[in-house]
Amino acid sequence: MSCAERGRRKRIVHAVRKDNKQRFSLLEENGELLIRANQGHTVMTVEFERLLKQILSADEVQFCVHGTYKRNLESILESGLKRMKRLHVHFSSGLPTDGEVISGMRRDVNVLIYLDVRKALEGFDGVVPVKFFEKIESWPDRKPIPFLNL
Repeated sequence: MSCAERGRRKRIVHAVRKDNKQRFSLLEENGELLIRANQGHTVMTVEFERLLKQILSADEVQFCVHGTYKRNLESILESGLKRMKRLHVHFSSGLPTDGEVISGMRRDVNVLIYLDVRKALEGFDGVVPVKFFEKIESWPDRKPIPFLNL
């Protein structure tokens, strides 16, 4: 491997390790460095079963939360939480200040929507209806935001 190739490889490894959202994974196989995206896939050929963990019981997570913005809340309360251009609605089992939160939430959100996991396990298709919301609160002050949970 040339000096330039070693330098490029070192920069790639450094960038992947420093990415606090852990967007990529590295794998060394037969002396080759392989890189893949961990999230943000919109291509249907990605094998989601291997990347995502299916929750089969509400006991598997302490809580399940989606971060959003006040400007979106009225629309969400009218028509549910939609996946938009993504393949999934993203949720997290941690808060924005938790170090392990890497997906499902931007750090600058100002509203948290908590999912009632027991109800959600009944199933839905592409839109998370408001009836599956457990609570909504502002962030970072954690004040409750009232909503009708029909």
